Amino acid sequence: MADVFLCERVEQGSEGSLVAIKRVHKHLLADPTMIGMLLDEISLGRYCSHPNLVATLDSGRSRGQAYIVMEYVDGLNLVQIREVLLARGLHFTRAQAMHIAIEISKSLAYLHELSDASGVRLGVVHRDVTPPNVLLGIDGSVKLCDFGFAKSRVQRIKTDAGIIKGKFSYLSPEATLEKPVDQRADVFAVGIVLWEMLTMHRLFHADTDYDTFKMVQRTEVPTLVSMGADADSVLEEIVAKCLAKDPSDRYQSAEAMYCALAAYEDWQELSCDLGQFVRQLKLAQPSVTTTQKANTGLLAAAR
Repeated sequence: MADVFLCERVEQGSEGSLVAIKRVHKHLLADPTMIGMLLDEISLGRYCSHPNLVATLDSGRSRGQAYIVMEYVDGLNLVQIREVLLARGLHFTRAQAMHIAIEISKSLAYLHELSDASGVRLGVVHRDVTPPNVLLGIDGSVKLCDFGFAKSRVQRIKTDAGIIKGKFSYLSPEATLEKPVDQRADVFAVGIVLWEMLTMHRLFHADTDYDTFKMVQRTEVPTLVSMGADADSVLEEIVAKCLAKDPSDRYQSAEAMYCALAAYEDWQELSCDLGQFVRQLKLAQPSVTTTQKANTGLLAAAR
């Protein structure tokens, strides 16, 4: 729905800083649904202030085209990292995968509890927790981006009956059955992302969208150990609870999921230098030009 540009923000009397500008394609400007989604993204972004969320800095129109100015994350997203690792015959360590999942859970715990100025909860569900939307910075940061599909009390564009928001491979089973989704759908998505980092395989991915859709509905999840992952029985239980087919069997909140993941990390004394990991992988992208590297922070998210 948009192009993303790397720009320098210059303010009088201060040194310029890099930002990312997301600009809606011209041919979509006449589509009220697309513009409504953009306005919803802007509205929700303005409520948010959290180190694990990409910040919305400004918005407006230029020559008739709507845009959002966002924090620029110098790094890679999870899709790009996975591609580099696979090309080099490497994988995420358990410490890296757990740390990334914990940071995503922090962002969701904050989002899910977000309230307006009067203290009324907004009822936010991200609905697009996917590898392209998880950005890892060379400074070691982990940030969730893109509120385009988010559901909240302040959204202008309501999802019509029969319309499913989100990428098929990361939907929850209840979403595929056109049932109402709540915060537990985001818990399920984090479970998929974590399972995929630990195993270096796709969980729900088939040759066609229809077959992928059906895989999610069946929710047949191989154990981590059966996929060659470095996992013990406790980690198996945590991931299985995230990926329970029935929402009532999952962690009932992102906060509860975060607590379980963090407790496991502490118990196993896991640690990693995520910044160094990202810096090394960014340098290991031979097919990416310098200009493209500068735009990796949010390019995939806009697509």
